Formats: sequence, structure tokens, C-alpha cells
Amino acid sequence: MIRKLLTVLVAAFVIFAAPSLLLYADALSHSKWWAVVAVCVLGSLTQPAYSPLDRRAPAEDRGTANQLVWTVYLCLIGGVLESLTLRMPVALSWTWLSSIELAIALAGTLLRAWAVARLGHFFTWHVRVQSGQSVIRTGPYRLVRHPSYTGAWLLYVGVLLAIDAWVCGSLMGILLFCGFARRIRYEEMLMRQTFGDEYVAYCLRVKRLVPFMW
Repeated sequence: MIRKLLTVLVAAFVIFAAPSLLLYADALSHSKWWAVVAVCVLGSLTQPAYSPLDRRAPAEDRGTANQLVWTVYLCLIGGVLESLTLRMPVALSWTWLSSIELAIALAGTLLRAWAVARLGHFFTWHVRVQSGQSVIRTGPYRLVRHPSYTGAWLLYVGVLLAIDAWVCGSLMGILLFCGFARRIRYEEMLMRQTFGDEYVAYCLRVKRLVPFMW
């Protein structure tokens, strides 16, 4: 746990604090900037650790985990740079809109944490079905089939919009959605092969990422 905490704090320093010191040090004296950092740190701490350099992914994963993780890293870095160089000092102001955006990001963090906790040790970064696993229909899985993906999308898009990184926030939203759609296709192929009609029936009742829509 200590190693994970240190890794997350180092990542937060590289993504948020170091660029701030170099480009707009005043950002570090504003509560909104630290609130965004706190939400990102919380989001990282409430999920299992993952390295994009991990080469142990099964063939069924088809590189989707790395695709999603690199999308998040690069868009976050780009969004922070966009905010620090183009949106200051306005991006540091608390407005009703930025408050809503940050609240959405926090809600996404909690949704993802709930989904991870509900799966327990069956949660994995890679596309695989483990021994003893079953179709989960309770908790957040009553709302959508992939609530951890919905939560991640809300978290990372929300934090970038909260700091007025509109370009990178929009890019994050599009790339993450496409990445999740690709991963879901492979993941659900495996789930149907494993659980058959039981999973097909679940898919007919519950949407993928967006309740009542998709």
C-alpha cells in the first residue's frame, strides 16, 4: 500500500505540480487546483495498481488496457499544459460550472471504486475470466454492464473540464469512449463464450456504459 501511495504521489507531482512550478506557480496556491489533484489521487488509490509497461496481458486483451492507460496519461498531461499555458488565471476560479464538473469527476471516482469493490479479487485490468467468476448483476452492475468504465470516463473528462482544458478534455472523452467500446467488444465476446445465455440475457436488460442509452 505504501509503495502504491508513493507511486501515485510521484505521478501527481509529474503531471500536476512540476508543470505548475515551471509554467504558472501561482496555481499551487489555489484550492481548486489542489481539489483537482486530490480527486485524481483518490481515483488512483481506489483501484488496483497497473503499469502500462506490463507485458503479461493475455491475447484476449488485444492491447486495450495499455491503449486506455496511455490515453489517460497523455490527455491528462496535455490538459494540464493546456490549462497552465492558455487558461490561466480564469481556470483557477471556482464557478458553478467548474464545481459541477469536479462533482461529476468525484462521482465517477466513487462509481469506479464501487464497481471495483463489488468485483473484489475478480477485478482485473486485462480481458480474462477467472476461475469461480460469475455474472454480477448487483450494485452498480444493475445500472450498466461496465460501471468501472463509466466511472473512469466521468473522472478523467470531469477533471480536465474543471480546469478549463476544453480541447484535451474533449479529446479525452472521445478517445476514452472509443477505447472502452473496443475493449467491451472483446470482453463481451469472452463473457458470452464463458457464460452463454446467462450473459446474453443480462445484456438484453442492462446497457453497456450509459444507462437506458448504450
